[in-house]
Amino acid sequence: MGLENKKVKKAALLIFKAAVSSTLLIYLFSKVGGTAVIENAILLSPAHFGAAVALYLFATYLSSLRWKLLIPQPVGTRRLFSMYIVGSFFNICLPGLIGGDAVKAYYLSRELKQSSSNADISIPSTGSMAIASVFMDRYIGLAALLFIGLTAFPAGFELLRKASMVWALPVIFAAFVATSVLLFRFRFGERFKLLVGVYDCFNYYFTKQHVLMKSFLYSIAIQFIGMLSVYVLARGMSLDVTLISLLVFLPMIILISMIPVSISGLGIREGAFVFFLGTTGVPPEKAMTLSILWFLSVVVAGLWGFIEYLRFKQLFGSGIKEEPFQVR
Repeated sequence: MGLENKKVKKAALLIFKAAVSSTLLIYLFSKVGGTAVIENAILLSPAHFGAAVALYLFATYLSSLRWKLLIPQPVGTRRLFSMYIVGSFFNICLPGLIGGDAVKAYYLSRELKQSSSNADISIPSTGSMAIASVFMDRYIGLAALLFIGLTAFPAGFELLRKASMVWALPVIFAAFVATSVLLFRFRFGERFKLLVGVYDCFNYYFTKQHVLMKSFLYSIAIQFIGMLSVYVLARGMSLDVTLISLLVFLPMIILISMIPVSISGLGIREGAFVFFLGTTGVPPEKAMTLSILWFLSVVVAGLWGFIEYLRFKQLFGSGIKEEPFQVR
């Protein structure tokens, strides 16, 4: 009965997210015109779209190198890249089925169990390490995203003022710091028994300051490459968008898109593009087209993950569950 209720709740949440995304997209298309979006998309050269796809794949490769730093046991970069791209496939192409991060943690846990004989004896269980590494990978990436936004803040102050969003980045950063203090200083999540092992992994990371710094530097490069892919698409559409405006606005657009009320950020991300880029003079239909093209470039790149997923099913089996391993 409990499992059945969980499935019903999950289905209801997915329906809600689909409703939010479809409602927002229908509203935006009614305002900017679907034909105008299609016409603008057609004008983009295949070379610019291909470059955006290649940049995303390169950023994914760097992400697998960052993830490797956070895993004490020896795991090949090629294998981690496969896990990362599979996670992207689940996040982007199969939203709501199962989280991409859960898939990455599942396969990493299986991989670590197979190589447990080479493990650092000071680290906790493989399940805890898999979850902690995925979390820290995300957390450090978010920290780098905020760092880029705050670094560009002085140069983009006038842009933010026009958007009446001067307060946004400082407030978001303050919330990020407060949450970090609760998580790591006061160990708020440790009251949950299942997370005790994960906090042991956090303690392990904090003894490896050089690893955290290298991961952060990787994250800055990864986030910048992601923003560069948007700039490439904008140039391909002949939009008068400066790189500094993207460095200012994209962190907020990405953070807004992460609010879990839509499918893969659809609708919310497009509305954010229209709002923020509109302050720089970009017409709504072109801003929306840019957002959709960026999303499509990620989808095309993520399809590689489907091929890797089929290969992983043969290696590890197909039994991905919502709680695929024990956390100790």
